[in-house]
Amino acid sequence: MDGVLAVKLFAGPLVIGLASLAGKRWGPAAAGLLGGLPLIAACVITALWLEHGQDYAVATASAAPVGLWANVAYMLALGFASRHFAGRRFGWAGMLACGWIVYLFAAIALARSGLAHSLPVGIASLAGLLLAARYVLPKPAAPPVIVPLPRIELVTRMSAALLLVASLTGLAQILGPALTGVLAAAPVAGAVIPAFTLANAGRDAVLVQLRGFLTGLVGTGASFLCLPALAAHLGGWAALPATLIAVACGYGANFLMQRLER
Repeated sequence: MDGVLAVKLFAGPLVIGLASLAGKRWGPAAAGLLGGLPLIAACVITALWLEHGQDYAVATASAAPVGLWANVAYMLALGFASRHFAGRRFGWAGMLACGWIVYLFAAIALARSGLAHSLPVGIASLAGLLLAARYVLPKPAAPPVIVPLPRIELVTRMSAALLLVASLTGLAQILGPALTGVLAAAPVAGAVIPAFTLANAGRDAVLVQLRGFLTGLVGTGASFLCLPALAAHLGGWAALPATLIAVACGYGANFLMQRLER
């Protein structure tokens, strides 16, 4: 089995599995924070690096921070849509449909605007994530309840992640680096985990989770903003400092949000 196939088959599902288990142990905020870190996006970029080379992967990664604006729109769409779909039998599907319609519209608009590789727009996305989490996303009405995570649900989550990662990497040649970069941070974890959370734990848990996603995505944006410069000097070893930057910025943003809410 080559490296590309291994990344597609194992990395994405493993990330979703770890985030889901974190949610089971520490609650939806932890699952959201881990899901917002560039774990899935890193899997996509790694697969592209192995399959298409460093230049293509770096060009793709440089568009990822701008693509976070589409994530902001997606998370807010889920938050507001969850009000109307909570408690319904297939409410999770309606919530996801609203979110993905908004996400794809925003992502395609960004890719076609010529701003996909704009550094100022990418940097501004970090502030946009924090402002959305603090002031725009609806607040939960009550503290969320941690619910059990059946094994079959964990397997289903991981299978959905496998399908989404494989689809995105498989379409890379057709989409090109700009659109693939915008979609690199596509809400794979943000689709799989909130869907099950709404069905099993309700809207309040989803809102706490989405706030975690938004703060975790600050780490994603920061790491991909730094990746082109790091790759130019370190090549494939750039993944290590980029990961450290992602973790530091993601958890730093989470710490800041917790201080502001006191």
